[in-house]
Amino acid sequence: MSMSLKSLKIAKSTGKHEPFNIEKIKRSLLKAGAKESLAQQIIEKIKKGPKIKSTGELYKLILKYLHDTDRVVAARYNLKYALMELGPAGYSFEQFAAELFKNMGYQIQVGAKLKGFCVEHEVDFEATKDNERILAECKFHNRRGLKSDVKVALYMKSRFDDIKKRHQEINTQETHKAIIITNTKFTSETVKYAECVNISLIDWSYPYGNSLADIINNLGLHPITTLTSLNKKQKEILINNGLILCKQAPEKIELLKNLRLTEYKTEKILEEIEAVCKGKTK
Repeated sequence: MSMSLKSLKIAKSTGKHEPFNIEKIKRSLLKAGAKESLAQQIIEKIKKGPKIKSTGELYKLILKYLHDTDRVVAARYNLKYALMELGPAGYSFEQFAAELFKNMGYQIQVGAKLKGFCVEHEVDFEATKDNERILAECKFHNRRGLKSDVKVALYMKSRFDDIKKRHQEINTQETHKAIIITNTKFTSETVKYAECVNISLIDWSYPYGNSLADIINNLGLHPITTLTSLNKKQKEILINNGLILCKQAPEKIELLKNLRLTEYKTEKILEEIEAVCKGKTK
């Protein structure tokens, strides 16, 4: 029996309820690379399926449908949750963010200890290219709905100014930039303050066109946790052994073999990885 969705309200991760929005679901599927026909097919399955009470339940149901029909779209649709699997402490997210900049041509130092004019500071990672020096702070959240507030930017600003003051005395040609990266979102106050003091922010959907999701999808730099053909334990093993990005897998094939997968399973994973990185869908 088809489920009526017009009056149905669904619980968000924040605990608030909102009307069930079919168009929002469709947009997210199309953005993940699903064709119109597949998106409509999944929507029909949702209508005919069991009653959904939360966004978490909805996500799991959609991911199951995608896993059975198009694993590339499933991996891309899974991206937001995949970033939250780079935890629980957040160090893996720092490594992942650093890898993004490494793939953009920067020299990377994770956990860099830098002398400031007054005191020494440790930054999550330092990225340098030519005469540009980027100091990056990563704020990881393992639950949807949590946002990074203005205190993060205030703290970064004070550390950045101290480091910049010392380094510009050494190299007057060097330009300095502070960046804060989060896997969820920043509050509006954080964005307002960062714009005022010239700190760059990158979150799940900000800035438009160059957000974290945009960078990952445009450059094919998906974390290994996006793969739907690996379980959580297998992903943890790969991350702990330095396999952070999907694109690193062909170079670290021995790590996949250490998971004791069948040759067929390993081949299927590599096919999924190649398709996800290149954005190929069925």
